[in-house]
Amino acid sequence: MNPIYADILDIVPLKLNSTFAHLDPNAVVATAANELQQIALPTVLLQDFELAMGRKIEVVMGNTIALENNQLSLPSAQLSTAQKRELWQLIWSQQDAS
Repeated sequence: MNPIYADILDIVPLKLNSTFAHLDPNAVVATAANELQQIALPTVLLQDFELAMGRKIEVVMGNTIALENNQLSLPSAQLSTAQKRELWQLIWSQQDAS
Protein backbone atom coordinates (compact mmCIF):
# COMPACT_ATOMS: atom_id res chain seq x y z
CA MET A 1 0.00 0.00 0.00
CA ASN A 2 1.19 3.46 -0.77
CA PRO A 3 2.22 5.32 2.42
CA ILE A 4 0.08 8.30 1.40
CA TYR A 5 -3.10 6.18 1.43
CA ALA A 6 -2.07 4.61 4.72
CA ASP A 7 -1.78 8.08 6.27
CA ILE A 8 -5.17 9.10 4.88
CA LEU A 9 -6.84 5.93 6.17
CA ASP A 10 -4.85 6.05 9.42
CA ILE A 11 -3.57 2.47 9.05
CA VAL A 12 -0.13 0.88 9.04
CA PRO A 13 0.95 -0.12 5.52
CA LEU A 14 2.08 -3.73 5.16
CA LYS A 15 5.22 -4.54 3.23
CA LEU A 16 6.46 -7.83 1.84
CA ASN A 17 9.42 -9.48 3.43
CA SER A 18 12.54 -8.33 1.55
CA THR A 19 13.11 -11.92 0.40
CA PHE A 20 9.85 -11.93 -1.54
CA ALA A 21 9.43 -8.24 -2.39
CA HIS A 22 11.01 -8.59 -5.84
CA LEU A 23 8.95 -11.65 -6.86
CA ASP A 24 5.82 -11.33 -8.96
CA PRO A 25 3.88 -14.63 -9.00
CA ASN A 26 2.25 -13.74 -12.30
CA ALA A 27 5.46 -12.60 -13.98
CA VAL A 28 5.74 -13.84 -17.53
CA VAL A 29 8.60 -12.78 -19.77
CA ALA A 30 8.39 -13.15 -23.56
CA THR A 31 11.46 -14.52 -25.30
CA ALA A 32 11.86 -13.21 -28.81
CA ALA A 33 14.07 -16.06 -30.02
CA ASN A 34 11.49 -18.86 -29.90
CA GLU A 35 8.20 -17.03 -29.20
CA LEU A 36 7.75 -18.98 -25.96
CA GLN A 37 6.80 -17.19 -22.79
CA GLN A 38 9.19 -17.88 -19.96
CA ILE A 39 7.70 -18.18 -16.48
CA ALA A 40 9.66 -16.51 -13.69
CA LEU A 41 9.72 -18.88 -10.72
CA PRO A 42 11.32 -18.18 -7.35
CA THR A 43 15.04 -19.00 -7.53
CA VAL A 44 14.93 -21.61 -4.77
CA LEU A 45 12.04 -23.48 -6.42
CA LEU A 46 13.84 -23.52 -9.77
CA GLN A 47 17.01 -24.79 -8.06
CA ASP A 48 14.97 -27.55 -6.41
CA PHE A 49 13.57 -28.61 -9.80
CA GLU A 50 17.05 -28.63 -11.33
CA LEU A 51 18.48 -30.58 -8.39
CA ALA A 52 15.71 -33.18 -8.60
CA MET A 53 16.09 -33.54 -12.37
CA GLY A 54 19.87 -33.42 -12.37
CA ARG A 55 20.14 -30.77 -15.08
CA LYS A 56 19.46 -27.12 -15.87
CA ILE A 57 15.92 -26.43 -17.05
CA GLU A 58 13.97 -23.55 -18.53
CA VAL A 59 10.37 -23.05 -17.41
CA VAL A 60 8.01 -21.88 -20.16
CA MET A 61 4.27 -21.33 -20.55
CA GLY A 62 2.44 -24.27 -22.10
CA ASN A 63 -0.97 -25.89 -22.24
CA THR A 64 0.05 -28.91 -20.17
CA ILE A 65 2.71 -29.91 -17.68
CA ALA A 66 5.45 -31.55 -19.73
CA LEU A 67 9.22 -31.84 -19.95
CA GLU A 68 10.88 -31.88 -23.35
CA ASN A 69 14.66 -31.69 -23.55
CA ASN A 70 15.48 -29.00 -20.98
CA GLN A 71 12.15 -27.14 -21.17
CA LEU A 72 9.53 -27.63 -18.50
CA SER A 73 6.16 -26.32 -19.64
CA LEU A 74 3.59 -25.21 -17.07
CA PRO A 75 0.08 -23.80 -17.61
CA SER A 76 0.84 -20.83 -15.31
CA ALA A 77 3.09 -19.68 -12.47
CA GLN A 78 0.33 -20.53 -9.97
CA LEU A 79 -0.64 -24.20 -10.06
CA SER A 80 -3.64 -25.94 -8.56
CA THR A 81 -3.17 -28.82 -6.14
CA ALA A 82 -3.81 -31.39 -8.87
CA GLN A 83 -1.33 -29.66 -11.19
CA LYS A 84 1.31 -29.66 -8.43
CA ARG A 85 0.81 -33.40 -7.96
CA GLU A 86 1.17 -33.92 -11.72
CA LEU A 87 4.36 -31.81 -11.77
CA TRP A 88 5.98 -33.75 -8.94
CA GLN A 89 4.99 -37.06 -10.56
CA LEU A 90 6.72 -35.87 -13.74
CA ILE A 91 9.83 -34.92 -11.77
CA TRP A 92 9.77 -38.26 -9.95
CA SER A 93 9.49 -40.16 -13.25
CA GLN A 94 12.47 -38.20 -14.60
CA GLN A 95 14.50 -39.22 -11.55
CA ASP A 96 13.62 -42.87 -12.09
CA ALA A 97 14.63 -42.64 -15.76
CA SER A 98 18.11 -41.37 -14.93
